[in-house]
Amino acid sequence: MPVNAPIVVAVDGSEQASNAVRWGARAAVRANRPLHIVSAVAPPAAAFTLAAVSVAQSAATAGRAFAETAVELAKGLAEDTADGVTVTGEVIEGKPALALRDISSRAHNLVVGKRGLGGVSGLLLGSVSTHVAAHAECPVVVVSDTLPTSGPVVVGVDGSPTSTDAIAQAFAQAAILNATLVAVHSYGGFSSAAFYDAGEKVLRQLHDEAEETLGAQLAGYGEDYPDVIVEHVITADAPSTRIAELSAQAQLVVMGSRGRGGFRGLLLGSTSQAVLHVADCPVMVVQGS
Repeated sequence: MPVNAPIVVAVDGSEQASNAVRWGARAAVRANRPLHIVSAVAPPAAAFTLAAVSVAQSAATAGRAFAETAVELAKGLAEDTADGVTVTGEVIEGKPALALRDISSRAHNLVVGKRGLGGVSGLLLGSVSTHVAAHAECPVVVVSDTLPTSGPVVVGVDGSPTSTDAIAQAFAQAAILNATLVAVHSYGGFSSAAFYDAGEKVLRQLHDEAEETLGAQLAGYGEDYPDVIVEHVITADAPSTRIAELSAQAQLVVMGSRGRGGFRGLLLGSTSQAVLHVADCPVMVVQGS
Protein backbone atom coordinates (compact mmCIF):
# COMPACT_ATOMS: atom_id res chain seq x y z
CA MET A 1 0.00 0.00 0.00
CA PRO A 2 1.37 3.48 -0.85
CA VAL A 3 2.62 5.55 2.07
CA ASN A 4 -0.03 8.21 1.50
CA ALA A 5 -2.77 5.86 0.36
CA PRO A 6 -6.03 7.68 -0.32
CA ILE A 7 -9.37 7.39 1.35
CA VAL A 8 -11.54 5.87 -1.38
CA VAL A 9 -15.27 6.55 -1.62
CA ALA A 10 -17.58 4.53 -3.85
CA VAL A 11 -20.53 6.37 -5.39
CA ASP A 12 -23.56 5.33 -7.41
CA GLY A 13 -25.73 8.44 -7.37
CA SER A 14 -27.66 7.48 -4.22
CA GLU A 15 -28.13 9.77 -1.22
CA GLN A 16 -26.30 7.34 1.05
CA ALA A 17 -23.35 7.46 -1.35
CA SER A 18 -23.45 11.26 -1.04
CA ASN A 19 -23.20 10.86 2.72
CA ALA A 20 -20.24 8.54 2.16
CA VAL A 21 -18.59 11.35 0.18
CA ARG A 22 -19.22 13.83 2.99
CA TRP A 23 -17.76 11.45 5.59
CA GLY A 24 -14.79 10.59 3.39
CA ALA A 25 -13.98 14.22 2.56
CA ARG A 26 -13.87 15.23 6.21
CA ALA A 27 -11.85 12.16 7.12
CA ALA A 28 -9.35 12.86 4.34
CA VAL A 29 -8.73 16.39 5.60
CA ARG A 30 -8.41 15.20 9.21
CA ALA A 31 -5.92 12.51 8.20
CA ASN A 32 -4.11 14.72 5.66
CA ARG A 33 -4.74 12.17 2.91
CA PRO A 34 -6.07 12.52 -0.63
CA LEU A 35 -9.63 11.54 -1.41
CA HIS A 36 -10.31 9.31 -4.41
CA ILE A 37 -13.87 8.85 -5.64
CA VAL A 38 -14.79 5.86 -7.77
CA SER A 39 -17.86 4.50 -9.47
CA ALA A 40 -17.93 0.96 -10.83
CA VAL A 41 -19.53 0.02 -14.14
CA ALA A 42 -20.29 -3.60 -14.88
CA PRO A 43 -18.91 -4.89 -18.20
CA PRO A 44 -21.36 -5.29 -21.09
CA ALA A 45 -23.51 -8.39 -20.91
CA ALA A 46 -22.66 -11.21 -23.29
CA ALA A 47 -24.68 -11.02 -26.51
CA PHE A 48 -25.03 -13.44 -29.40
CA THR A 49 -26.94 -11.46 -32.04
CA LEU A 50 -26.22 -8.14 -33.69
CA ALA A 51 -29.34 -6.62 -32.13
CA ALA A 52 -28.37 -7.86 -28.69
CA VAL A 53 -24.81 -6.56 -29.12
CA SER A 54 -26.18 -3.13 -30.01
CA VAL A 55 -28.45 -3.09 -26.97
CA ALA A 56 -25.63 -4.22 -24.67
CA GLN A 57 -23.26 -1.57 -26.01
CA SER A 58 -25.90 1.14 -25.62
CA ALA A 59 -26.56 0.09 -22.05
CA ALA A 60 -22.83 0.05 -21.29
CA THR A 61 -22.40 3.52 -22.77
CA ALA A 62 -25.31 4.88 -20.76
CA GLY A 63 -24.01 3.21 -17.61
CA ARG A 64 -20.57 4.75 -18.04
CA ALA A 65 -22.05 8.18 -18.69
CA PHE A 66 -24.13 7.91 -15.52
CA ALA A 67 -21.07 6.82 -13.52
CA GLU A 68 -18.96 9.66 -14.88
CA THR A 69 -21.64 12.15 -13.89
CA ALA A 70 -21.91 10.60 -10.41
CA VAL A 71 -18.13 10.91 -9.93
CA GLU A 72 -18.03 14.55 -11.08
CA LEU A 73 -20.95 15.51 -8.83
CA ALA A 74 -19.30 13.70 -5.91
CA LYS A 75 -16.02 15.54 -6.48
CA GLY A 76 -17.88 18.83 -6.29
CA LEU A 77 -19.70 17.72 -3.14
CA ALA A 78 -16.41 16.74 -1.51
CA GLU A 79 -14.86 20.13 -2.26
CA ASP A 80 -17.93 21.89 -0.88
CA THR A 81 -17.89 19.72 2.26
CA ALA A 82 -14.25 19.96 3.31
CA ASP A 83 -12.03 22.95 2.58
CA GLY A 84 -8.60 21.95 1.35
CA VAL A 85 -9.47 18.39 0.37
CA THR A 86 -7.43 16.98 -2.52
CA VAL A 87 -9.86 14.97 -4.60
CA THR A 88 -9.59 12.85 -7.72
CA GLY A 89 -12.05 10.49 -9.37
CA GLU A 90 -12.37 7.69 -11.89
CA VAL A 91 -14.81 5.19 -13.32
CA ILE A 92 -13.65 1.61 -12.91
CA GLU A 93 -14.93 -1.33 -14.89
CA GLY A 94 -16.11 -4.52 -13.24
CA LYS A 95 -18.81 -5.85 -10.99
CA PRO A 96 -19.01 -3.29 -8.19
CA ALA A 97 -18.26 -5.64 -5.29
CA LEU A 98 -15.23 -7.18 -6.99
CA ALA A 99 -13.93 -3.87 -8.35
CA LEU A 100 -14.11 -2.25 -4.90
CA ARG A 101 -12.47 -5.27 -3.32
CA ASP A 102 -9.58 -4.85 -5.75
CA ILE A 103 -9.14 -1.12 -5.18
CA SER A 104 -9.24 -1.64 -1.39
CA SER A 105 -5.72 -3.09 -1.61
CA ARG A 106 -4.49 0.41 -2.48
CA ALA A 107 -6.71 2.39 -0.09
CA HIS A 108 -6.28 3.63 3.46
CA ASN A 109 -10.02 3.33 4.05
CA LEU A 110 -12.89 2.41 1.75
CA VAL A 111 -16.14 4.31 2.36
CA VAL A 112 -19.48 3.05 1.02
CA GLY A 113 -23.16 3.78 1.49
CA LYS A 114 -25.14 1.23 3.44
CA ARG A 115 -27.47 0.64 0.50
CA GLY A 116 -27.18 2.09 -2.98
CA LEU A 117 -29.47 2.57 -5.96
CA GLY A 118 -29.36 -1.13 -6.75
CA GLY A 119 -30.55 -2.13 -3.29
CA VAL A 120 -33.78 -4.02 -2.79
CA SER A 121 -36.45 -1.97 -1.05
CA GLY A 122 -36.73 -2.95 2.60
CA LEU A 123 -33.19 -4.29 2.94
CA LEU A 124 -31.13 -2.24 5.37
CA LEU A 125 -27.76 -3.44 4.11
CA GLY A 126 -26.92 -3.84 0.44
CA SER A 127 -25.07 -6.77 -1.10
CA VAL A 128 -22.13 -4.63 -2.24
CA SER A 129 -21.67 -3.13 1.23
CA THR A 130 -21.84 -6.59 2.80
CA HIS A 131 -19.28 -8.00 0.37
CA VAL A 132 -16.70 -5.25 0.73
CA ALA A 133 -17.08 -5.14 4.52
CA ALA A 134 -16.21 -8.83 4.59
CA HIS A 135 -13.53 -9.01 1.91
CA ALA A 136 -11.80 -5.63 1.63
CA GLU A 137 -8.10 -5.35 2.38
CA CYS A 138 -8.49 -2.11 4.34
CA PRO A 139 -10.95 -0.86 6.96
CA VAL A 140 -14.39 -0.22 5.45
CA VAL A 141 -16.68 2.56 6.67
CA VAL A 142 -20.37 1.96 5.99
CA VAL A 143 -22.41 5.17 6.04
CA SER A 144 -26.20 5.51 6.14
CA ASP A 145 -28.59 8.42 6.59
CA THR A 146 -27.01 10.29 9.49
CA LEU A 147 -23.57 11.83 9.92
CA PRO A 148 -23.21 12.86 13.57
CA THR A 149 -20.34 15.24 14.29
CA SER A 150 -20.25 14.76 18.04
CA GLY A 151 -20.37 11.88 20.49
CA PRO A 152 -17.97 9.07 21.34
CA VAL A 153 -16.30 6.41 19.26
CA VAL A 154 -17.63 2.97 20.26
CA VAL A 155 -15.56 -0.18 19.82
CA GLY A 156 -16.50 -3.81 20.37
CA VAL A 157 -13.90 -5.84 22.25
CA ASP A 158 -13.94 -9.65 22.52
CA GLY A 159 -10.28 -10.69 22.57
CA SER A 160 -10.16 -11.92 18.97
CA PRO A 161 -7.36 -10.89 16.56
CA THR A 162 -9.71 -8.70 14.53
CA SER A 163 -10.95 -7.10 17.76
CA THR A 164 -7.36 -6.18 18.60
CA ASP A 165 -6.99 -4.48 15.21
CA ALA A 166 -10.33 -2.74 15.75
CA ILE A 167 -9.11 -1.36 19.09
CA ALA A 168 -6.06 0.18 17.42
CA GLN A 169 -8.26 1.80 14.76
CA ALA A 170 -10.74 3.01 17.37
CA PHE A 171 -8.05 4.73 19.43
CA ALA A 172 -6.70 6.42 16.31
CA GLN A 173 -10.19 7.60 15.30
CA ALA A 174 -11.01 8.83 18.81
CA ALA A 175 -7.76 10.80 18.89
CA ILE A 176 -8.31 12.42 15.50
CA LEU A 177 -11.96 13.20 16.33
CA ASN A 178 -11.09 14.43 19.84
CA ALA A 179 -13.74 12.04 21.13
CA THR A 180 -14.18 9.74 24.10
CA LEU A 181 -13.66 6.05 23.39
CA VAL A 182 -16.33 3.68 24.73
CA ALA A 183 -15.11 0.06 24.81
CA VAL A 184 -17.84 -2.59 25.00
CA HIS A 185 -17.24 -6.13 26.24
CA SER A 186 -19.89 -8.80 26.79
CA TYR A 187 -19.71 -11.71 29.20
CA GLY A 188 -22.92 -13.25 27.87
CA GLY A 189 -23.05 -16.48 25.93
CA PHE A 190 -25.22 -18.60 28.19
CA SER A 191 -28.95 -19.14 28.20
CA SER A 192 -31.37 -16.68 29.77
CA ALA A 193 -32.46 -19.33 32.25
CA ALA A 194 -28.89 -19.96 33.33
CA PHE A 195 -28.33 -16.22 33.66
CA TYR A 196 -31.29 -15.69 35.95
CA ASP A 197 -30.50 -18.81 37.96
CA ALA A 198 -26.98 -17.61 38.67
CA GLY A 199 -26.47 -16.05 42.07
CA GLU A 200 -25.41 -12.48 42.65
CA LYS A 201 -21.93 -13.62 43.65
CA VAL A 202 -21.48 -15.52 40.37
CA LEU A 203 -22.71 -12.58 38.32
CA ARG A 204 -20.37 -10.24 40.16
CA GLN A 205 -17.47 -12.61 39.50
CA LEU A 206 -18.35 -12.74 35.79
CA HIS A 207 -18.54 -8.96 35.67
CA ASP A 208 -15.20 -8.53 37.43
CA GLU A 209 -13.50 -11.06 35.17
CA ALA A 210 -14.91 -9.29 32.12
CA GLU A 211 -13.65 -5.95 33.43
CA GLU A 212 -10.21 -7.45 33.92
CA THR A 213 -10.23 -8.93 30.41
CA LEU A 214 -11.29 -5.62 28.89
CA GLY A 215 -8.59 -3.74 30.78
CA ALA A 216 -5.96 -6.17 29.53
CA GLN A 217 -7.16 -5.74 25.94
CA LEU A 218 -6.89 -1.95 26.17
CA ALA A 219 -3.57 -1.89 28.04
CA GLY A 220 -0.77 -0.01 26.34
CA TYR A 221 -2.84 2.20 24.08
CA GLY A 222 -2.97 4.94 26.67
CA GLU A 223 0.74 5.58 26.15
CA ASP A 224 0.23 6.19 22.43
CA TYR A 225 -3.01 8.12 22.90
CA PRO A 226 -2.70 9.87 26.29
CA ASP A 227 -5.45 12.39 25.52
CA VAL A 228 -8.11 9.82 24.70
CA ILE A 229 -10.56 9.30 27.57
CA VAL A 230 -11.70 5.66 27.75
CA GLU A 231 -14.95 4.40 29.24
CA HIS A 232 -15.67 0.71 29.87
CA VAL A 233 -19.06 -0.85 29.24
CA ILE A 234 -19.51 -4.39 30.54
CA THR A 235 -22.72 -6.13 29.57
CA ALA A 236 -24.36 -9.55 29.77
CA ASP A 237 -26.44 -8.71 26.69
CA ALA A 238 -25.49 -9.72 23.18
CA PRO A 239 -22.71 -7.30 22.19
CA SER A 240 -24.59 -6.20 19.08
CA THR A 241 -27.54 -5.10 21.22
CA ARG A 242 -25.48 -2.87 23.49
CA ILE A 243 -23.35 -1.46 20.68
CA ALA A 244 -26.44 -0.64 18.64
CA GLU A 245 -27.92 1.21 21.62
CA LEU A 246 -24.73 3.20 22.10
CA SER A 247 -24.60 4.06 18.40
CA ALA A 248 -27.57 6.40 18.89
CA GLN A 249 -25.25 8.89 20.62
CA ALA A 250 -21.98 7.95 18.87
CA GLN A 251 -20.30 9.43 15.83
CA LEU A 252 -18.55 6.18 14.86
CA VAL A 253 -18.68 2.49 15.74
CA VAL A 254 -15.61 0.33 15.13
CA MET A 255 -15.95 -3.45 14.82
CA GLY A 256 -13.74 -6.37 13.88
CA SER A 257 -15.05 -8.20 10.83
CA ARG A 258 -15.30 -11.50 12.68
CA GLY A 259 -15.01 -12.02 16.42
CA ARG A 260 -14.07 -14.83 18.73
CA GLY A 261 -17.44 -16.50 18.27
CA GLY A 262 -17.37 -16.35 14.46
CA PHE A 263 -17.51 -19.54 12.43
CA ARG A 264 -14.39 -20.45 10.47
CA GLY A 265 -14.91 -19.48 6.84
CA LEU A 266 -17.35 -16.67 7.59
CA LEU A 267 -15.53 -13.40 7.00
CA LEU A 268 -18.25 -11.18 8.42
CA GLY A 269 -19.50 -12.32 11.80
CA SER A 270 -23.04 -12.16 13.14
CA THR A 271 -22.27 -9.33 15.57
CA SER A 272 -20.72 -7.17 12.86
CA GLN A 273 -23.62 -7.85 10.51
CA ALA A 274 -26.19 -7.04 13.18
CA VAL A 275 -24.50 -3.74 14.05
CA LEU A 276 -24.17 -2.78 10.37
CA HIS A 277 -27.89 -3.31 9.87
CA VAL A 278 -29.14 -1.18 12.75
CA ALA A 279 -26.43 1.28 13.86
CA ASP A 280 -27.48 4.94 13.88
CA CYS A 281 -24.01 6.20 12.91
CA PRO A 282 -21.24 5.21 10.48
CA VAL A 283 -19.64 1.84 11.21
CA MET A 284 -16.00 1.00 10.51
CA VAL A 285 -15.36 -2.70 9.91
CA VAL A 286 -11.74 -3.74 10.43
CA GLN A 287 -10.35 -6.88 8.85
CA GLY A 288 -7.68 -8.81 10.73
CA SER A 289 -4.06 -8.19 9.81
